[in-house]
Amino acid sequence: MSAHLLYEDFLRFVDALAAGAADPWEVYGDHYLGPNRAALEAWWEQCMGLPREVWVERVRRVRPEDHGLLREVVREADLEELAQEAIARCELVVPMAPEPEVYFLVGFFSPDGFAFQVEGEWAIGIGMERLGSLNLVPILVAHEYGHCYRRRQATPRTLGDRLVGEGFAVEVAARSFPERPTHDHLLMHAGQVAAVGQYERLLWQAVKPFLESQEEAVAARVLYGRTGRSELPSRAGIYMGWRLVSRFLESGPGRFDASAAEVLAAGGDVG
Repeated sequence: MSAHLLYEDFLRFVDALAAGAADPWEVYGDHYLGPNRAALEAWWEQCMGLPREVWVERVRRVRPEDHGLLREVVREADLEELAQEAIARCELVVPMAPEPEVYFLVGFFSPDGFAFQVEGEWAIGIGMERLGSLNLVPILVAHEYGHCYRRRQATPRTLGDRLVGEGFAVEVAARSFPERPTHDHLLMHAGQVAAVGQYERLLWQAVKPFLESQEEAVAARVLYGRTGRSELPSRAGIYMGWRLVSRFLESGPGRFDASAAEVLAAGGDVG
């Protein structure tokens, strides 16, 4: 496993802007995009999915003063060591060869953690632009390791696939870092977890009719609560997926390579 510290090249781009570089996109290409083209183009296409003109425009709006917190966050960090430890822990839970590469990059409102394909290989991406600390980075790496493991086998298509995939990713992180609280692994506040847990059966009843849906809007609403008309709590689907998977794995013969159909069939009525 290699950890690729792409954010260092981004900060070189920011420094060039601060020094008075004339064309931000050209400087971005020289310092950041050019040296890291395979990973950054994969990130843009798979995580952002927007026209290239939007990318250019966002680069031209970058302000050097907006990235002081990033410098503070990484000043005393050894991100390569952090990533290596996280991957080593994951390997004890779910061995995977070859181990996924880890890319620490700065994007434009990219997910904090994501699995993406770089030159045909599943890899882990960590978006540094919104991280106020490195506290959750090991959890994010472990979570995305779980996604890489599953996606090497099959691409999730339905909401049910995605629920189960998220559940396995949470469980990989939880077993890799058992000393961390459950709400960290769910990327929720402790109060959120308690509140969602009280309505688990009702949530499952609301989610179950949509398990075969392949609509992105449905997945966004159920998994993350990203639409204004969502009647579900934020990240309710992540919680439900984790409950399904944790029960499946505790049932005896549960396996991390089980299909989503197996997990859903064994899940019965959650709650």
